[in-house]
Amino acid sequence: MDKILITGAEGFFASRFIRYYKDKYNIIALNHKDLDICDQEKTIEKIINVKPKYLIHSAAISDTGKCESNPELSYDVNVTGTINIAKGCAATGTKLIYLSSDQIYNGNAEAGPYKEECVAVPNTVYGRHKLEAENAICGIVEDPVILRLTWLFSLPERKVKINSNIIWNLVKAALKSEQITLPANEYRGITYVYDLICNFHKLLNLPKGIYNTGSENNLSTYEVGKVILENIGLGHRIEELLIKDTERYKENSRDLRICNNKLREKGICFTNTEEAVSRCLSDFLLNIKG
Repeated sequence: MDKILITGAEGFFASRFIRYYKDKYNIIALNHKDLDICDQEKTIEKIINVKPKYLIHSAAISDTGKCESNPELSYDVNVTGTINIAKGCAATGTKLIYLSSDQIYNGNAEAGPYKEECVAVPNTVYGRHKLEAENAICGIVEDPVILRLTWLFSLPERKVKINSNIIWNLVKAALKSEQITLPANEYRGITYVYDLICNFHKLLNLPKGIYNTGSENNLSTYEVGKVILENIGLGHRIEELLIKDTERYKENSRDLRICNNKLREKGICFTNTEEAVSRCLSDFLLNIKG
């Protein structure tokens, strides 16, 4: 079996990836306790000792609020840590798969969907640091694959991490009969994590380059919320549970929409966000629409 080293092993994506592919690959899973990626010497040494064929770098500080309040920590982990990982891959000839983010498009003035060739203009600490890390690794390793991921979602499962995400946030609110506010002027791809994971064996073998990765979507975040409630049979409670926020991003719509044609041309396809929502709820036996 091919050997894969994956960082951020206890994270939302990685914990599910490890369980899904445990019988297909020899997976070496590392969390922060196993390896401090900010320590260059230990990081390079670890990669040399493991000698993986692939390294999936998913470790990051992705909490945008935390990055804004502590930019030094964000830089240490999201930039310096990634550079250390890349140096280790360069030393061993390991293929690096770097999980970046659609948030590098957060400050673009023109409307999406964005192609990989457009000039990304991040306007947050997190987005700027992810883009800086992208640029840095391209100068260190010969054939990096950079995946600009959209917002991932799923529902809770045993022994894997659950992150705050739109579908779980709405299900929780519905169970408690609480209201949730979603912006009507925000547009972004939102991807079922298992759509990403099921495609990952193909992503490993992509030629070097940058790829927008995940579901395309032209619905506002508020409209996605309506779709979720309709799919779980709560369409009649939309006005009760869902608050339409028309003030946030009123002056300038937040547009993080991606174009994933580059992957589609490689035979790697994602459903759109509306279909992905339906698939997720069906997988968890919650899709009772109609």
